[in-house]
Amino acid sequence: MKKLSVILCVMILSAFFFPACEVENCPPNALAFAHFSFVDQYGRSVSYTDTLTVIGQIDSGDSTINDTLINRETEVSELSVPLSYGTQTRFILSYNRRSRDVITINHRNIPYFMNLDCGTMMFYEVTSAESTSRMLDSLVITNPNIDNNEKENFKIYFTVTDTGE
Repeated sequence: MKKLSVILCVMILSAFFFPACEVENCPPNALAFAHFSFVDQYGRSVSYTDTLTVIGQIDSGDSTINDTLINRETEVSELSVPLSYGTQTRFILSYNRRSRDVITINHRNIPYFMNLDCGTMMFYEVTSAESTSRMLDSLVITNPNIDNNEKENFKIYFTVTDTGE
């Protein structure tokens, strides 16, 4: 009987010292965002000082769904926006409601299963990207793999007049 109480005591105490299997090891940033940097024709970082609105656009077969992702932001030098679960994502960059550029990104979706507690995250591989050129000059893919690590994926080039500095 004495052995049984010692074994029972050891089992109860060990339950307090060893964590349960249900400990969550989920990353704090479980969402994957596409990161855009604004640069001039020489590759130097620039800010768009006027008002910028970014609208995400998804074609659902019968209709087009628009959702404002960034509303009337100023002094923008980079963007972080989500991609759709479809194979194409389109963004409309509206410059102070005067002019618009459209960025179209084609991508492959990569579901990433971490564990039962965290569920599945969606990562992306960019297969192509194109843009109109009303205000922006060009769009370059710098890293086609979009995951939950915050890193630059695209450079948006603007042609900026030299100020002589």
